Amino acid sequence: MTDDQIIAIAIEHARDIFKVPDLEFHPDLVFQEIRGFDSVQAVQFILALESALDVMLTEEDVDNMRTMGDMLNIVKAKR
Repeated sequence: MTDDQIIAIAIEHARDIFKVPDLEFHPDLVFQEIRGFDSVQAVQFILALESALDVMLTEEDVDNMRTMGDMLNIVKAKR
């Protein structure tokens, strides 16, 4: 799976879960700065990523996933 495919899947889920239809991928975008971000939605996003991308993220992975760029790098390392 390419970076672009991972990004497309992640953005699709992020737009839906955070309810931000115009959300775009930016490697330095901090998840907590996304309009509508809260802890429940963060968990939903992680679960959606795991399911859609067939990865298992550890607590440490999630703790290190502050930005979209972090998310991409962590998911790529898990695949």
